Amino acid sequence: MIVIADTSGVIASVDRSCSEHKAARHVMDTAGLLVIPQLVLAELDHLLSRRFGKDSAGQVVDSLVVQSRSGRYVLGDTHVDLLADARLVQHRYRELALDLTDSVIAVMAREYATDAVLTLDRKDFRTIRPLTPHPAFRLLPDDL
Repeated sequence: MIVIADTSGVIASVDRSCSEHKAARHVMDTAGLLVIPQLVLAELDHLLSRRFGKDSAGQVVDSLVVQSRSGRYVLGDTHVDLLADARLVQHRYRELALDLTDSVIAVMAREYATDAVLTLDRKDFRTIRPLTPHPAFRLLPDDL
């Protein structure tokens, strides 16, 4: 299964104090391919640095690099056409005030032909519709 990772899902997978830590970690460990958008990396570094310190944030990013080199994870490219489509998603769902990362995830899910998103951002991803034939996003770990 191809899974697109949102910042909240990756943080839950590394934060042992999170109630969904084990379930999020399970998704990270068992996904056939985990796609991590570049924007998620920037958010991760910022949020983990504030919460756990720069060294801990660096260790998480280093781990993601190792997993990407092994082929288990892919760092999803945020190219100009993807950004343009993400802005269209933001406009379509402007009442949600989607951040750019969430709209990029929706477009990246289309590029990878998947409906699976590792996220704790239930409100937005239960509201927006995939840009694929899937009827709704499958939110992991909730929808396992």
